[in-house]
Amino acid sequence: MMLDVINLHLKSRRPTNIQGHKLTDRAWKTASGWAEGVFISSMKRIGQALETRILIDNLFDIDPCALIAVCGDFNEEFDEVAIEAIRGDVENTGNMDLAMRIMVPTERNIPEPARYSLLHNGKGKMLDHILVSRTMLAYFKGSEVHNELLHDESIVFASKIFYPESDHAPVIARFELPENKVKWPTEQRVGENGRFSCIKSEREGCR
Repeated sequence: MMLDVINLHLKSRRPTNIQGHKLTDRAWKTASGWAEGVFISSMKRIGQALETRILIDNLFDIDPCALIAVCGDFNEEFDEVAIEAIRGDVENTGNMDLAMRIMVPTERNIPEPARYSLLHNGKGKMLDHILVSRTMLAYFKGSEVHNELLHDESIVFASKIFYPESDHAPVIARFELPENKVKWPTEQRVGENGRFSCIKSEREGCR
């Protein structure tokens, strides 16, 4: 059984430096200069998300029931544009034939008050994720985020302090994989080799 793991660190939310628009490392001359920097960072992040989604689709082309996990620092919450691009929800594509190709965030089972991996100006944000394919989700047992020791390093005008811990909390997802991958049954339920095989759409993809 093969598991494909994609480790990501998407472009940070910090604005990209615009030459001639900054007073200091942390201060901008104008709000429009800051906004342009944020826009460029967002475009870089979405571009990285697009490359990730293309890789995911390539893996599904090889195996419609692929075991895939995409994990890391996405620098976005699960309902923002870059992550929506990676998830590929049918609500966005409008194509039910792609239902087996969606990527599912595993942190949704964590209670919302505790669902954050970074503190920004005193507010918790869930920017680190583990997204899995629907076949992988069948083996999902639970997830955790250990944010007990998080420090808020985003406070404006604060002195720079180097804490021993990361400013991102560890995110854990647990799975129990069998020796043989369980495949989705066809309408006949048993394939030519006597085993379950993937449900096929008219286009020979899982659905």
